[in-house]
Amino acid sequence: MAVPIPSRSTIVSKEILEGTQGAHTIISQLNSSRSITKLKLNNNRLGDDGVSALFTFLKSPAASRHRSSISEIHLNDNGIGCRGLRDIADYVNGNEVVLKTLWLANNKLGPDTDVLAWFATTVNHSRLEFLSLTGNYKLGDAVVETFFRHLKAPRLRELHINAMGLTARCASGLAEWISSGHNGRAYSLHTLKCSGNNLGIKGVWEVIHAIEMGNWSLMNVEVYANQLAGTEIPNDNPPIQQSGHLSSSETEVSWKDAERALHRVLHRRNSYWKRQVEMEALNLLKYSRTLIFPSKVSLSSADQQSSSDLARESFPFHNLPTELRLQILAVLAPSLSCAQRTRIYDYAANLSTLPPLLPRLRRDTGHGCVADPSRALGTSVGFTLHSSGGCAEGKCMGTGNSLVCRRDAERTKFLESVGCRAYEPECST
Repeated sequence: MAVPIPSRSTIVSKEILEGTQGAHTIISQLNSSRSITKLKLNNNRLGDDGVSALFTFLKSPAASRHRSSISEIHLNDNGIGCRGLRDIADYVNGNEVVLKTLWLANNKLGPDTDVLAWFATTVNHSRLEFLSLTGNYKLGDAVVETFFRHLKAPRLRELHINAMGLTARCASGLAEWISSGHNGRAYSLHTLKCSGNNLGIKGVWEVIHAIEMGNWSLMNVEVYANQLAGTEIPNDNPPIQQSGHLSSSETEVSWKDAERALHRVLHRRNSYWKRQVEMEALNLLKYSRTLIFPSKVSLSSADQQSSSDLARESFPFHNLPTELRLQILAVLAPSLSCAQRTRIYDYAANLSTLPPLLPRLRRDTGHGCVADPSRALGTSVGFTLHSSGGCAEGKCMGTGNSLVCRRDAERTKFLESVGCRAYEPECST
C-alpha cells in the first residue's frame, strides 16, 4: 500500500455537519484555503440541502481555484437523495473540474430515471476514474437498467456497486454492459465490485461468461455473497449438473467452479495480455521514434545534398515506402491491434510528444521523484531526482510502492493516450 503524506490540502470534517449550516462550515474553510485537493466529509448529515449549498458554491466563480485542484470527494453516509445527486452531477459536468475520485456509498439515492441518466451522462464527459455507489439499496436494479444503459465513461477505472439489492433480473443487463467490447461501455474498467447483492448463481455465471466473451480490461471482479443458495442452476454452464435447485453443498461446489473460472479469465488471460500489450507498446514506441520520426540532421542534409547522395548515405530503411516500413514495425508488436499500432505511430511522429532533452534547472518538488532513503546510491535523502526520464535506475521511492514514480506515471499516461492498457482484439468483418 502507498504511504500517504500528511498535507494541508485535505479538508476532513472533525464534527457532525448538518444541512446548509454544515455546508457553510466547509465553504468557509474552502474560502480560507489556497488550494484543496481532497474533501473527506464521510458520516455527516449534509442531506440534499447541504450538498446543494456546497456544490452550488463549488460551481461559482469564487471557487474556480478549487475546481482545478479538488481530485477526491468523499460523501459516504450523508443522507443524500436524488436532488443532491443532480447537484453533484451538475458539478461533475463542469469543464474545469478535475475530480477523479467520488465516494457516494450508503446514501439514500433512489431510482429516479432522469437523475440517473443525467448523472451517467456527466460521468461520461468527466475525468472520473473511481466511483462508489455501494450501499444505496434503494437504487436496486435501476442502477443497471438506467445508469449503466447510459454509462460509457472512457476514464472510469473502478466501480463499486456492492450491497445495492441487485437481483437476477438485472444480471443480463449487467452482462451486456460488461461484454460490450473494447469500444463499448465498460472498455476502460479495471475493477468491478458487486458483492452483497442477490444475483444468484445464474447471475454470477452470466457476469463471468460476459467477461470471457467480450471484456479484456477487467483485472479485479468481486461477486461474493450474492445469495447463491437456493437459486436456479444456469442452463448454459457445463460444470454444474442440472437438478432444479442447489443445496448448500452443491452451492459450495458451484461457487468454487465459478471462482476458478473467474480467476482463469482475469488472471491467466486478461492480466497476461495486459502485460504483453503494455510491454509491446512501449517497445514499439522506442523503435517508431527512430524509424518513423525524421531527425533534424537528415532534414538539413536533405537540403544540401542531392537525392542520390542521400540515398547512399542514409539508412536504407527510410527509403522504403511508408506502408512497408509500418508493416515491418508491426512485427515488433504482434499482440497489438492495427488500431493500437496506428495510434502509437501517430504518437511517435508527433513533435509535441517528444520528451525534453535537458533536465529542469529549477527544483520542483511537485513533479519529480523523491529519493528513496533506503537506497544509499549517491542521492541526497528527500531531494528530488531530476532527469528527463524521471527517476534514475529505480532509485526513487516509487520502486518501493511508497510514492508514485514519475517515470511510471509518464508511461501510464502514454499507454492511456494510445489505448494500450488492455488487449484489443481485431474487429471481425
